[in-house]
Formats: sequence, structure tokens, C-alpha cells
Amino acid sequence: MLKITKKKYPKNSAGALMTDKVPIAFLTSTIFEIEKYLKIKKDNFESINYIYAIDKVGFLKGVVSIKEVFRQGKHRKLEEFFEGELITVSPYKDGERVANLALKNNIKSVPVVNKDGKFLGAVLSDTILEIAYREIHDDLSRLAGIENSDSDHHTDKVSIFSSLKNRLPWLVIGLFGGFLMSKVITSFETTLAENLILASFIPLIVYIGSAAQTQIGYFIVRDLAFNPKLNFLVYTFRQFKITLLVALGLSILVFFSTFIFYAELAIALVLALAVFLAILSSIITGVLIPFIFQRLKLDPASASGPIATIIQDLVSILVYLLVAKSLL
Repeated sequence: MLKITKKKYPKNSAGALMTDKVPIAFLTSTIFEIEKYLKIKKDNFESINYIYAIDKVGFLKGVVSIKEVFRQGKHRKLEEFFEGELITVSPYKDGERVANLALKNNIKSVPVVNKDGKFLGAVLSDTILEIAYREIHDDLSRLAGIENSDSDHHTDKVSIFSSLKNRLPWLVIGLFGGFLMSKVITSFETTLAENLILASFIPLIVYIGSAAQTQIGYFIVRDLAFNPKLNFLVYTFRQFKITLLVALGLSILVFFSTFIFYAELAIALVLALAVFLAILSSIITGVLIPFIFQRLKLDPASASGPIATIIQDLVSILVYLLVAKSLL
């Protein structure tokens, strides 16, 4: 078999994460020869999910699962049935992109080839799952405002200073957002004083807008991770259609529920319209802000937490009070 030479690659790149301890076979190899090779070298392999088919000079030509190998007759050659449609990556490809590619295409390992197409190794399923787990964990940490935590993510091992540095800025932003929200509410004192019942529905309006924004934000962060070159206009239009239907359905439900319980047609109309507009506005905070972060080379997951939530809460309150002032 061909000898694969290794070199140093950047940390967290496909080249650094790959292993060359995987089965490779020439296109002209028979099943009998492959089985014999696997038995002799079995202790040297880190994985035998796939056999990588190469030519005499080491160019990767195809791949075949181990199950498929053992389904064939002993004298069949690898070139007769290998899978030629390849999903490969450069050794300089970022590890997260490799993991996303594997998960998207439902493959257990990703072959790594150089710029000429020569086989270098493969990033295995264990590594792919580890990267995916770490990425999800980091995203959740950022959403909670505790990004860049050390000590293997154990918060009891992180210094008090580091914890404050990671958490306090988000809380400060939230604090000022709360002050601004209270200022907005104060400016509508007359409207609220004339219709005290409106104040009791403020938490509902804030919640429904924030919940819609969180849902949309989660989806775009996930989709941007799989496809960084997402078409913004197409994606936004699709999300708009879905959100429009959600907003319409919930606003109708709110209208009839409010009218049944309070017998106030005007209040029911205000709440229904406010819910409709609050949910519809979540398109801006849920899609636009993470997309801007991604374009600025910043982590879009950060935008889906405190920043987008604060903006959405302010928008929801403002929309609600403006509708109430206009209709009552």
C-alpha cells in the first residue's frame, strides 16, 4: 500500500484533526486482497468505516463502505463498484466547517486531500461529533453571555474575575435597555392611565415578541453555521412568509380570547394588532442582527442572545403603546 507522509497544519484545521490510520486500497485491488490486508493491518487502523480507493500515485478516486466491500465476490475489483462522487476537504479547512459538512451530508468521516487531489487522511466520526458538541456548547454559552469560559467549561473552575468579565457586560446592556424601556412606558402615561388594563398585558406582548425573535434567531444561527454564504434576501423572504402566518394565527387567537374574557372590543383589537406587529418585527431582530454580525466577521450566536432580545423587547413595547394610543 502507498505510504502517506504527514506534515504540520494549523490548529483545528482538517489537516491537524485528520488521521492517516484508515484503510486505503488501489483501484485494481480485489476483495480477497482487501480482506487479507484488513486482517493483517486491523490493529493499525483507527477506523474501518470506509475503504479509500486511490490510484498508483495516491490520488483519491473514490470511497466504499466496509459493508459494501463484504457484500462483493472475492474476485471483484474495487474499481468495479466504488463510489466516485466524493465529498472532500482541504487540509487547511476549518474543523467546524468539516463537521458541518459531514453532518449535512450524513457521512461518518471526511477524506482530506491536497490541492492536487492526493489522499492525505480522514477526519473521523469521533472527531466530528466532538467538534459538533463543542460548537453547540460554545453557542449556548454565548447565548447565556458566558463566552470564552475556560477550564473545560466547568464554571466552578473559572476565576471570579473571568466570570464577571463574561457575564457583567450583558447584564449592563440589559440594565440600560430596561431603563430605556421604562422611559418609553413613561412617555405613554396618559394612554395607560386612561386604560389601566393595558399595563397588565405588557408582559404578554414582550414575551410573544421575544419568543418569536428567539426562534428565528436560533434557526439563522444554525443555518449560517451550515452555509455561511446564505442568500440573505431569499432566506429572509421565506422566514417572513412563515412569521406572517404565525403572527396572523396568534393575533386572531388573542383577539377572540381577549374579547371573550374581557368583553372589550377595542382592547381586543389593540392586543391583536400589537401581537401581530410584535411578531412580525421579530424578522428584523431575529434575522437581520445575526446576519450583520456574521458579515462583520463576528459570532452571530452573540447577537441571538442579549442584544437582539433587548432590541426586540423595546420594539414590542413601542409598537404596543403606539397602537394603543392610536386606537383608544
